[in-house]
Amino acid sequence: MTEASLQLSLRLDPADTFGAMEWVLANARRTGLALRECHVVSAVQSLARLTVTSNEADLLHLFVRRLGNGIDVEVLDAEFSDDEPAPANPAAREPAAMANA
Repeated sequence: MTEASLQLSLRLDPADTFGAMEWVLANARRTGLALRECHVVSAVQSLARLTVTSNEADLLHLFVRRLGNGIDVEVLDAEFSDDEPAPANPAAREPAAMANA
């Protein structure tokens, strides 16, 4: 089985950047993902990049949907890299913030 990965660009709540990042990482852990990279791109704008992996691509899609429901986090970009079939609902691949743009 191939390992699927997800690269995310996030905007975190500038009033509580640590709390927002903690929430993101806790959701990744609860979803069963492995953290590969985490960078704060701009502390002033509260931008971060995150790379997570999983043996199940569906878990990566679930993670993005969970982040889309967060109030302290905005998903700016989500790039999936997997060899497994996409979910039946193509809109499920897009976070809410990107689908409404």
